[in-house]
Amino acid sequence: MARNSTTMKLCSALAGAALALTTGATATFAEDAKAQQGTAEQQPPEKHHSKAKGALVGGAGGAVVGGKKGAAVGAAGGALVQHHKNKKAEKKQAKQEKQEKQEK
Repeated sequence: MARNSTTMKLCSALAGAALALTTGATATFAEDAKAQQGTAEQQPPEKHHSKAKGALVGGAGGAVVGGKKGAAVGAAGGALVQHHKNKKAEKKQAKQEKQEKQEK
């Protein structure tokens, strides 16, 4: 019982450390990218966000937190988040195209 508890604590600590490291690196790269975005006239379209990858990541996170039921909820939530990102990117692209047509 004690071994299982120690293993769970260790896994949680490692996952938290990995999350903290990747979050900090992402914020740094985002600032650099934002500074460069103003220089280009036309920006490349946003990438497509995979629903399957979102479900996989959400399922893994949910399994760590809540077991089997948590995995199912996490997978559904992950796919939903990716779907929302795709809709948001499409809407933004359509708005830019409409704005370009009006300028011409």
